[in-house]
Amino acid sequence: MKKYIVEMSETAERDLENIISYLRYDLAGDIIADKYKLLFKQELKKLADVAGSMPVLEEKLTGHKNIRKINVRNYIIFYIIDENVDKVFVVRIGHAFMDWEKYLKDE
Repeated sequence: MKKYIVEMSETAERDLENIISYLRYDLAGDIIADKYKLLFKQELKKLADVAGSMPVLEEKLTGHKNIRKINVRNYIIFYIIDENVDKVFVVRIGHAFMDWEKYLKDE
């Protein structure tokens, strides 16, 4: 199985920081926020191995070609694969119940 290098956009990094901050200060506290931070770290590491196995989302829904997603509990990591350099580029991270179609189109 092909192994990819995973890189995150500044927007995706900010998305992740906002999620952890929200969990920490507005919703659940330090313990849950730290668990989610670790979970995201593990899933991003796992993405290096499984990225190519996820289906491509329809361009008319996302506004982007070749975007894929992987679920992390109540969240979704959206990414694009560049096969020429064996890289996965994470473009956004958002809550599964948000209007992610608009979220990606606004990017």
